Amino acid sequence: MKVVAVTSNPEPGSLTNAAGNAILDGAAESGAMTELIDLAAEGFNPVYSREDRLHYLGRGPVPDDVMAMQARIRDADVLALVFPVYWYTMPALMKGFLDRVICRGFAYDPSGVPGVLAGKVVRVVMLTGAGEDWYQSSGIGRALEDQICKQTFLKYCGVKEAGIVYVDNLTSGDDSPEARAAADRHLVRLALMGRELAWSGQGGR
Repeated sequence: MKVVAVTSNPEPGSLTNAAGNAILDGAAESGAMTELIDLAAEGFNPVYSREDRLHYLGRGPVPDDVMAMQARIRDADVLALVFPVYWYTMPALMKGFLDRVICRGFAYDPSGVPGVLAGKVVRVVMLTGAGEDWYQSSGIGRALEDQICKQTFLKYCGVKEAGIVYVDNLTSGDDSPEARAAADRHLVRLALMGRELAWSGQGGR
């Protein structure tokens, strides 16, 4: 059982990275192998290049940096994408990860042959300023769920399960005791989620 968390935030001490690590800590407590991929710290290039395009068209190999990332998520049973919401969607760094790594011939195939992600579990963990209730009532939450979970991962990639988890009502730069306490509650919840994902993935052993 392996759980991989992919984070996207330029600040090393961000709540984004703490959230990713909380999921992995919980999973490790249930005996899972874990790995954190911090896209910013690792200098991942999100720009879809001509090399990427040639590979998509079947005219060239997978770029080396993409192949290295794919190798790290290939054997994951659970993939968690963790990012702050910018302008009601994911940051460019995470979008580039999807564009380049979750690509044709790896995550899905136009022929219908199952890709590497088929049968896996995906969690999309979104850090937001507004509350989850606002995202749902405004329609933006449903749009994100349809775009990322239903269309990308369930339809194209054939994952077994995909869902959004909110880390909500956040204020950037707020280091007050109240904000820290709220953040801690989120982290505890994410650790429990990681534990449950690993536990269920191992048949509840």
